Amino acid sequence: MANSITTIVRPVKTEADLEAEKLAQVRTETAADADGLIEGMKLLQAMHDKGLLEILVALFDRGDKVMNKLVDILSTPGASNALQTALAAMQGMSKIDGTAVAKSLDGLTAGLDRVANADIPAKPMSVFELMKQLKDPDVSAALRLGLEFLKGFGHAVRTGDNSSQH
Repeated sequence: MANSITTIVRPVKTEADLEAEKLAQVRTETAADADGLIEGMKLLQAMHDKGLLEILVALFDRGDKVMNKLVDILSTPGASNALQTALAAMQGMSKIDGTAVAKSLDGLTAGLDRVANADIPAKPMSVFELMKQLKDPDVSAALRLGLEFLKGFGHAVRTGDNSSQH
């Protein structure tokens, strides 16, 4: 008859076996997340090309000194006001309609192009010339938009409300 098994001998993994398992796991994870890894490598390369990676490495190497300097700068009275102003500006910018800004910047660009190419006569504009200009649809549209802006601005300043009521 056969002898009974009293001990179980489990195979012991060598360093090479453990390393092979880790490499297989890395290969599997890399294949699963390939798109993200490729984008991450592109980001790292762009940061390297612009010199930002070196700055970040230096920042982490000297982290304690940088933090101490940052705390010193932020503890000054002016820095607190500047930080509050920057936060208020960011909050305000988040409320601005991007389409309106794009349209306004297009108008600003077109207006600046006209100014750059304009020949301004030496004599002042008469009241009659001004009245004639008001009949120009572009001048009229610009004045109407300017007045709408002033209405909204005045309402917000006067009431402390930034909703667009007329």
